[in-house]
Amino acid sequence: MSRTGTIIALRHGAMTLTAAPHIGGSLASWSLSTPGGPVDLFRRASDHALAGDFAPDMACFPLVPFSNRIGGARFVFQGREVVLATDPGSPHRIHGHGWSNPWTIEAAADDALRMGFAHRADDWPWSYRAAQTVALDGEGLTVTLDLINESDSDMPAGLGLHPYFVRSPGSIVTADLRGVWDNDDTILPSRRRPLPAAWDFRHGVVMDHAALDNGFTGWSGTATLDRPRDRLRLTMIADGPVGHLIVYAPPGEPYLCLEPATHMTDALNRPQEPDAGVIALPAGERLSMTVRFLVSRI
Repeated sequence: MSRTGTIIALRHGAMTLTAAPHIGGSLASWSLSTPGGPVDLFRRASDHALAGDFAPDMACFPLVPFSNRIGGARFVFQGREVVLATDPGSPHRIHGHGWSNPWTIEAAADDALRMGFAHRADDWPWSYRAAQTVALDGEGLTVTLDLINESDSDMPAGLGLHPYFVRSPGSIVTADLRGVWDNDDTILPSRRRPLPAAWDFRHGVVMDHAALDNGFTGWSGTATLDRPRDRLRLTMIADGPVGHLIVYAPPGEPYLCLEPATHMTDALNRPQEPDAGVIALPAGERLSMTVRFLVSRI
């Protein structure tokens, strides 16, 4: 493990990972050394992101205490109305607190790092503590997120992870998914439907011309990204109460995101959905999820 300013580098075998705890607990890069030179596994952070504090231009960042959007930045939980500040350029609140605040270094080794973040009650009227542990090994990368409710009442709780994968030509995504939510004009779910043929990830979808920012339901917890040009396969395995996958593939960009989440987008305003995924986390209790990223050759 080495440090350059506040950027921390982890290494294990042929893999190198860099983290920027001060930029939303983000990862800045994850790469594999090969005889032909280093190959990026996650999209590398931009110079702009590294010079400032803009997590969306990083390689991966945590989503706590909720994933994606809360519609209108307001909801009712156990009879309590909560009104949040909206995010710039959006009528909603997006991705929680972790991505827009610095995290602290709690422990570090050559191939592992634990970061922490604490939130004190404000317009989100619950206090909580979060931890993110990242570790390299001979097979790949493991990211574990923990969320502990430090309030004296139930807190609505959710977790997610926002990795940016390299989308090289011919990249194929395969995942066991059962349905998809269409979006309205503000990217809130509007209609659930079966998988259309173009998005039937159960049989693999070539991502070259895909344009998505949608939530998928019934996820088994496993997804693969094949990069035939690089002869690489990345297998993502999520462990925990994780049944939702957000697929974000903006047109014309050399990256795509496969975001595991414990709940659907705008879950706090969807009590009628049996699989919305909202968790009422009791005082003092912990919610955890672990995501493994395995690297292999194809």
